[in-house]
Amino acid sequence: MKKRRVLGVTMAVAMAAGLLSGCSGSGGNTAAPAPAQGNQDQQPAAESSGEAAAGNGAEAVEARELSWYLGEAESHAWSQISYDIAKEIEEKSGGSLKIKVYPGATLGTQAEALDMLRTGSLAFEVTGPSILASFCDQVQVYSLPYAFDDAEQAYAYFASEASQKMYNETILNASGVRTLDVWYYGDRNLTIKGKEPSQPSDLSGLSIRCMDTPISKTVVAALGGNPVPINMSELYLSLQTGVVAGQENPVPTIIAQKFYEVQDAVVLTKHSVHLGTVEVSEQIWQSLTEEERRVVTEVLDKYRPIIEERIRKETEEGLETLKEQGMKVIEPDLAPFKENAAKVIQDTLGGDPAWAAAIEDLNTFKENWKK
Repeated sequence: MKKRRVLGVTMAVAMAAGLLSGCSGSGGNTAAPAPAQGNQDQQPAAESSGEAAAGNGAEAVEARELSWYLGEAESHAWSQISYDIAKEIEEKSGGSLKIKVYPGATLGTQAEALDMLRTGSLAFEVTGPSILASFCDQVQVYSLPYAFDDAEQAYAYFASEASQKMYNETILNASGVRTLDVWYYGDRNLTIKGKEPSQPSDLSGLSIRCMDTPISKTVVAALGGNPVPINMSELYLSLQTGVVAGQENPVPTIIAQKFYEVQDAVVLTKHSVHLGTVEVSEQIWQSLTEEERRVVTEVLDKYRPIIEERIRKETEEGLETLKEQGMKVIEPDLAPFKENAAKVIQDTLGGDPAWAAAIEDLNTFKENWKK
């Protein structure tokens, strides 16, 4: 796995101009900045003072307890590895930083956690790029069908100057939230009942579940299906009763939700390299010492490939589990799906100047990127 790197100056400047001039959304660049102080009375995981030994007879240091939010269940790879990350940050900071991990959305919804980040009553959140769309709609370029060929390419795009300006200038200035890293969640694939599709036309007229967002609807349309928004909590029953014929998710999610009980096949469309984002409250980030910030970023660098390896292993094992559960695994030619995706994206978003600029920047990056 390569370390993050910044692209060449010429291309980066061109990309930055496109992305920064193209950001739009309900929040836009005019959103009010986060308040200077959070409500400390409502901090379920607020900072706390105490004494922690630095070790080996070193002088005691003042410890700060910082909260780390995840929407994933405790059993998920993200949550399990977050405990390791928290432990290593405490050790490498000499005990000055104590991070308490809260998996399973125990502190509230992702949106509520984002508000807590903005006020400084939460330190870290692991979520997805789309939650930041109200501050820059085009951050959802990461969620477009076939946006990236693989995780390594996606990491490189995140590290590019243009993407960093979008996240850590445009969005940061509007929200008070800094994005430190991206994590691999898995490739999203289609599951279906009653069909064995090999191209988008095979899904014509079939209702496929999507999240209730424009980009999610674009993804399903790119696959050839008819997008139908359904909450995850209602999805199993909707698949069981035939309200929708299929859905799309990474393999570990398909297993966790037991969709193999109500679906016949998994189609490895690999239409999305699904990434999560590691976000930090800018108020808290600026209160850390330079050394503490260095520790946090170095530990995140170390664990990103570990997370990816864990997810890939779970995916490989998961496909075998799905076969054992009676699902057929279909590996279609991806060319027709990619061609249809490009057409749907152009028809849906190409007429919007901000989106057209963001898509062009992404395509230019991919054309010039080398492993």
